[in-house]
Amino acid sequence: MKKLNFNLVSCIALLFLLLFTQMGLATEKPLRIAFRGDAATLDPHGRNENTTFNIQAHIFDRLVKFDKNGKIIMDLAESWRLIDDVTLEFKLKKGIKFHNGEAFNAEAAKYSLERAKTWKKSQWKYMVPNYKEIKVIDDYTLQLITKVPEPEAIQMLVGINMVPPVYYSQTPETKLAKSPIGSGAYKFVEWVKDDHIKLVANPDWHEGKVEFKQLVFRSIPEGATRVAALVSGEVDVIWGVSIPDISRIERNKNTYVSRVPSKRSIYIMFDIHTKKGGPAPEMQPGLPEGAPNPFRDIRVRKAVAHAINIDEIVQYVMEGSAYPAAQLISSYAPGYQPNVDRLPYNPELSRKLLAEAGFPEGFEANFDCPNNRYINDQDVAVAIAHQLSKIGLKINVIAQPKAVFFPKISRYESPMFMVGWGSVLWGPTMNSLFREKKGTYGRSNRGRYYNPEVEKLLDKANSEMDPDRQKKLRAEITKKVYAAHFVLPLYYQENVIGFSSRVVGKARADEMIMASDLKKAK
Repeated sequence: MKKLNFNLVSCIALLFLLLFTQMGLATEKPLRIAFRGDAATLDPHGRNENTTFNIQAHIFDRLVKFDKNGKIIMDLAESWRLIDDVTLEFKLKKGIKFHNGEAFNAEAAKYSLERAKTWKKSQWKYMVPNYKEIKVIDDYTLQLITKVPEPEAIQMLVGINMVPPVYYSQTPETKLAKSPIGSGAYKFVEWVKDDHIKLVANPDWHEGKVEFKQLVFRSIPEGATRVAALVSGEVDVIWGVSIPDISRIERNKNTYVSRVPSKRSIYIMFDIHTKKGGPAPEMQPGLPEGAPNPFRDIRVRKAVAHAINIDEIVQYVMEGSAYPAAQLISSYAPGYQPNVDRLPYNPELSRKLLAEAGFPEGFEANFDCPNNRYINDQDVAVAIAHQLSKIGLKINVIAQPKAVFFPKISRYESPMFMVGWGSVLWGPTMNSLFREKKGTYGRSNRGRYYNPEVEKLLDKANSEMDPDRQKKLRAEITKKVYAAHFVLPLYYQENVIGFSSRVVGKARADEMIMASDLKKAK
């Protein structure tokens, strides 16, 4: 009887302890982070888009990742080494489990890489090196054997999330998109589309405990509404503070901003493929029907470049919160070329070039841009159109939501458009924008640039492992592609993140907000 009473008391005590713990968790105020939009999917190999990846990065780990300073560090890999030019070996951390209890090991890493590369809906195919074989040496040793040398293989893998093989191979795709399981700092709880995503801390995360035990992501598309939510205390962190709202946050005693130069460049791309205006894809609907496509002439593209006063745009439209760019990748990237220069502002030369190209009176063309993707995106496009009007061009700004804009330019329906690029990888940047669309190449070449000499040079650069020869090849390719003025880099954005005073944090150059980086204010 005494033993029974003791057991009963112990059980009751345990129940009270569990109840107390759960009540404490429930009453603890969650960390609330607001983005401009919602995740497109929670399948870790689905959509390659910044907000989607940022949210997923709380649930999933990778073999390697970028730290807040843009340096590659270990994640689920303990170490890596090149055995030869085509064999990359990883030693994996031991004792790690996914949120459903499956073990992370070499088989799981192999499955994850193969799924990201071969799944038909994956938008991460190009970020997995073209492998000949992925070999499991033992439970915690994995070899990635590529078909040819891949000099940026490690950098590419920072975007590939690791998943539990049994769950992802046996669960319907529709459920995987809504019920993710990873090994990251937080576990999935709930997703109400276009409203919020709830996560709870993973007590067994391999990097240790996080300070905020509950995490809520909010979708608040309007910048002013996000700021109002921060100032009122409705949320604790907001992504992408618009420039006019910076002072509003700084004036409030309970909020502050953190600013850092971004890796993301904003640029203009031209259609240099179609010959005249008309229905897509054979012709260009953004030009008057039957009119010649002026952007096929390099003199016209140079005229546009000379007519854009980027310093004026940075000062007045971006209010100083941007940095003029001469190339797409930023100085954070290993392949950045410091000797690439912008064409100087010279409207007189622009008029001369237009006359030489056969357009002394100018021409009319549409100029597409998003109005909810980049900071001040529509305002920048309008300012550029105004500057181009001074050299006789009638540029019609077509600003649309990103959900409409990106499919449109992918259908080749814009003669001139403004878009952003946020990679720090030299090879994937060049292969994506300056190559013929074929396989994983040319996926962002929406103006259909093609140069057979550049194709051959990029084939060489893609497999050149010698640092000195690689450096020379990259310099030569960079010079050639920007000399074509097919792409006109404008500026690098500045990342401006708004914080509540209950949170201690800093903006990151990679545009990520990671709850595991943030601390509670003392």
